[in-house]
Amino acid sequence: MAMHDQYQTGIWDGGTARAQKRRSSLSLITGLLILAVLTFAAFAYAGYRVADLWLAGNLATGQGQQDGSGIAEAAPGNPETILLIGVDQRVPGEPSRSDTIMLAVLDPQKPGVDILSIPRDTRVKIPGHGYDKINAAHAYGGPQLLMDTINDFLGSHVDKYMEVNFQDFQKIIDILGGVDIDVDKRMYYPEENINLKPGFQHLNGYDALAYVRYRYDPEGDITRVGRQQKFMKALIDQTLKLSTIPKIPKLVSEISKDVKTNLSVKEMLSLALSMKDLNGSAVNTYTIPGEGKYVGGVSYYIVDQQKLTDVLASIPNLR
Repeated sequence: MAMHDQYQTGIWDGGTARAQKRRSSLSLITGLLILAVLTFAAFAYAGYRVADLWLAGNLATGQGQQDGSGIAEAAPGNPETILLIGVDQRVPGEPSRSDTIMLAVLDPQKPGVDILSIPRDTRVKIPGHGYDKINAAHAYGGPQLLMDTINDFLGSHVDKYMEVNFQDFQKIIDILGGVDIDVDKRMYYPEENINLKPGFQHLNGYDALAYVRYRYDPEGDITRVGRQQKFMKALIDQTLKLSTIPKIPKLVSEISKDVKTNLSVKEMLSLALSMKDLNGSAVNTYTIPGEGKYVGGVSYYIVDQQKLTDVLASIPNLR
């Protein structure tokens, strides 16, 4: 039986109860898709795994506490910090620098998410490699070395990650049907086929990728980080639209092929359930403070350590 048919016949039967179950099921699915947005669609892998369990009958067997929808409730867990990585890997298997680096701080006790963006050119000490731009850590040693570098840099203990390739991000946006956003200025760079005009508009996957990747700003990478945070909030609101629901089978099938993560299915389900009421306004964004400078003839983003202390103190659940 196709996934869409299973939703209709296996979960949503029966008059008023059917309507209630539909709302609860859609709420869960929306939560999964919202998590997908937070990692430029990587979190939708959770939706795929949950759907897989549904089809196997593992979440609708009546075991455990129920919320009236036939789906077992997950007990709220502790705050979790997850590294979100966007890479521009054009040749499969090649070492690639991380183009987008974010820490998502998820607290099941509150309906919000804190996102800390780390500019890709931030000068840090990479274990075993000396000082370099932080995005080089991924090319040297993948997600693990990037987590080790961030933990040394921030004094954190991050050990979970999700990674998605930007080329897959483009496909996912197209499946969702694009996203509405106010493009703040003219963005033109023919060498990378970027050609966006200012104003409120509907972006398809190709143009959405151009929007979040455009980096030719006088202010440098900080402006691009701000655009990525803005786009993330807009995309979260896009997933809340009812028009997204019929696209779920294709969406989760596509994403599941390309996401890399060390989160277990149980962890992803717990996070998804705790975030099911999230919306764009509940996403709080922060950026590592600093400024661009040249060191040894190389352009870096140099962190303002005093301001960094204040930023980290404003995210109490960062682990």
